[in-house]
Amino acid sequence: MTASASDGDRDALGAVVMVDARRIGLVADSHCDEEDGSDLPPEVLEALRGVDLIVDLGHTGSPQRLCRGVLDRLEKAAPVLSVRDFYGGDDPVLSPGDGRRVDGIARVIEVGTTRIGAIHNLERAPGPAIASPPGGLPQLDPAVVRSAVSKIFGGAVHVVAYGGTHRPATLLAGGILFVNPGSPTYPKGPGRVAGQWALGTVGILTVEDGATSFEVVDLQVLNRSTTAAH
Repeated sequence: MTASASDGDRDALGAVVMVDARRIGLVADSHCDEEDGSDLPPEVLEALRGVDLIVDLGHTGSPQRLCRGVLDRLEKAAPVLSVRDFYGGDDPVLSPGDGRRVDGIARVIEVGTTRIGAIHNLERAPGPAIASPPGGLPQLDPAVVRSAVSKIFGGAVHVVAYGGTHRPATLLAGGILFVNPGSPTYPKGPGRVAGQWALGTVGILTVEDGATSFEVVDLQVLNRSTTAAH
């Protein structure tokens, strides 16, 4: 399906999903090459061991090969929810949905009283664009961020989980926690080479008694620790 970022796609917002979860793994921008996801680093599954849910934030593969098998592999660790995503620049391609598992360009996941908004790219539809400059941190004006986020997710949320930048991030704006797990395979940032495969990062969001916290897991560190243990 071909669509522009401004298209009012009727499936832009997925159905709200209520889950019973405390620790939620976040993965984005795996960009695998194998359709079955077999080239997803095993360190990803190791890092997410023991989570109650995994939210994949898009770009499991490429326009030519979606590599939805990545989601199958992640499901070995925990149930998975994902989002539809755009590939390409001037004439972007919008990936298809896949039932409850891949639903909406943006979607809301409710964990008790905490509402989590998930989306791949804050700069694209639906809703107002929130720019993410090369540094990876979205430009968030507290005076307008609540309105923008409400339009994107069809209502207020407490957490926005996003991808697209390949850089892990945690910031608070307008009373909303914005989190990005980075990329497990093509990380960007200090000490990283953009476009070069390397073990990167995933994230773990903890929701307990209405309070949230976010941890970034460096897969290189995890790999060294695992190797040393053996």
